[in-house]
Amino acid sequence: MKIIEFLSKLVAAINAEIAGTPIVELANIATLNDGDEFLSSKSSIILSIVNIEEDKILKNQTLYKNYIPESDTIAKYRNPAQNLILSLLFTSYNIKQSDYTTGIEKLEVVIRYLQNNRVFYWQPPNNNLLIDEPKGDHEKLIFEIVSLKIDQLNQMWSYLGSKYMPSVLYQVRMIPI
Repeated sequence: MKIIEFLSKLVAAINAEIAGTPIVELANIATLNDGDEFLSSKSSIILSIVNIEEDKILKNQTLYKNYIPESDTIAKYRNPAQNLILSLLFTSYNIKQSDYTTGIEKLEVVIRYLQNNRVFYWQPPNNNLLIDEPKGDHEKLIFEIVSLKIDQLNQMWSYLGSKYMPSVLYQVRMIPI
């Protein structure tokens, strides 16, 4: 799975739920400033990756031997897939102060969408992001909301180098690379 493909399809899925202008854009919230003109919407939700970590629970897998045809006499080994946990931050980014309440409403739409669709399936051959469990090979992606304490929230926005903005943090589990 390619992370950028997954995030792009997630943004498209969320935006498809909303009538009118797309609200979610993929950008690095840490590099945005008040004068940024590259965003297509001046009152949008910015999706940023704030952390990528290894899933320690699934790490203890041993090397396994691939099945090889009987005609081949060489044993081949392959490392198991590495499972990652992505921390995704959805932030209400508004250039105009008057759009503050609109941004919170859009953030609520994202939260509602991910509350109703906590599990996604990534189907490798055509790289589709599906809500309903497909038949055949697929990877399961589980969204979990992360509740940060005030001091943790302060630390996160501090290392992002920005002032606090209304936001919600999700962890996405089971992303094999």
